[in-house]
Amino acid sequence: MRVTNLMMTNGMLSSIMANKADMNKKYEQYATQQKIQNPSDDPVIAIRALKYRSNLSELQQYREKNAEDASSWMSATETALTNMNSLLTELYDKCVSGATDTYETIDRDSMEQFLSNYKEEIYKSMNADNAGRYLFSGYRTDTSVCYTSDDSSKKYTITEPLTFENLYEKTYIKGGATYNPNSKAEDYKKQAPTTEKAYVMDLGYKDLENLGLKVKDSTGNDVTLTITKKNSTDTDCYAPAQGEINFIADTGQIVISKDLYETFRTAKSIVATYDKTKFETGDVRPEMYYDCTSVELNDDGKERVGTEKIYTKPESQDIKYDVNFGQQLKVNVLANETINSSYARAIDNILNAVNDAYSTQAKIDNANLLLSDSNKTPDEIAALNTLKEQLEVELTLKKSILRESFANAQTATKAAQNGIKVPYLNENGETEIKKISVSIATTSIGSRSARLQMIQTRLDDLKVNYTELRDNNEVMDLEEAMVNYTAAQTAYNASLSAAGKMVQTSLLDFL
Repeated sequence: MRVTNLMMTNGMLSSIMANKADMNKKYEQYATQQKIQNPSDDPVIAIRALKYRSNLSELQQYREKNAEDASSWMSATETALTNMNSLLTELYDKCVSGATDTYETIDRDSMEQFLSNYKEEIYKSMNADNAGRYLFSGYRTDTSVCYTSDDSSKKYTITEPLTFENLYEKTYIKGGATYNPNSKAEDYKKQAPTTEKAYVMDLGYKDLENLGLKVKDSTGNDVTLTITKKNSTDTDCYAPAQGEINFIADTGQIVISKDLYETFRTAKSIVATYDKTKFETGDVRPEMYYDCTSVELNDDGKERVGTEKIYTKPESQDIKYDVNFGQQLKVNVLANETINSSYARAIDNILNAVNDAYSTQAKIDNANLLLSDSNKTPDEIAALNTLKEQLEVELTLKKSILRESFANAQTATKAAQNGIKVPYLNENGETEIKKISVSIATTSIGSRSARLQMIQTRLDDLKVNYTELRDNNEVMDLEEAMVNYTAAQTAYNASLSAAGKMVQTSLLDFL
């Protein structure tokens, strides 16, 4: 084959350019410590680089943002639950003290403010927040669990499921003497106070209207009920007629007649519906605990058209964070799976019993004042002494009820800490039972926090692994890059030297 000078020159230039391009590539690898500068340099490395960098970006989101946010949320929740548990423990201790005979009425009066304050502080713990988001409100993180001020702007129609476990025996005073200037000793003797028992269910709120009660017996048939509205000031409020139910609107209590006890004991479901408009500071928002409907009210108390809102399934509002590849973690605890109103209603019963005892004590003081009047006749003095005796008997009975109220509050407070069964309506509208308590909620959030810590450790390990894989794929070893660059430079210089010698020789040199 004939080789011309042009062919040799083109080959020479091609070799020089190839060596120069290779030297430039090795220089860029040495200067940037990256194996490739463009995807076309090595598509395999480029594809792997995209994958590893994407994984590292996701890991950064999981570890440095999602997991940290979840950890902060759960830490704040655990702190709030721990504080709540401490308050319940102190409340329990006070109830134990209040249930003993060593406390006189005046001592219990000093407890009244204490009990009210602790009840308020426990509910304030339910309003704990993290970075402006309420912790126990489910999806409504911008809404507090409890009202922070009195509110009468809405009317709620609330559906509250009940169970036989909500039914308890309440001791109340029947009869009792009342001062009348015209009464004689024999009249007061006829007014001797006695204690009676009533079967009572406490609803979630006080000051209610329009109670509806739907009860299904053990076979699932509807039970026909007669409900009579009462107030706590009515003398017969705890004594419903046979086969009937008294609804004490101001205290939010249902009193069933004794002949209905067995029906309620074996009932398949008990569901109460009622209206509530006036909410006080510290009351829980109905939508956090119950299926309910709200409607806004005008200043005149009439419903505002088009403002109806329906709230359902408050027990199914889990907030989950993506904390790893294909892995979610629930970070919140709901108010309705932490504590309910049973302990608060028990405290209210104590406060009512305290007020009743002091009311009777005031009557005794008034009788003593009347007895100190030297102008009283012997008959009047005899009548007042009989009145005083009856009132002292009544005070003794009321103190006994007060001790019973403290004992009941002990049980309710301990149940709030360790576990209480509460009903809720499932998707089919059927009543189901779940167990809630502050301790269960604390344990739940604690176990999830421990799980999150393990996930964070795993994420840290994954970050190290993916970083190593990314570096092995992309990053050029500095020593290797230097050797490669030196070799490429040597090859380039050699090609220049060879080309220089080749172009020096021509045909004229041989003539």
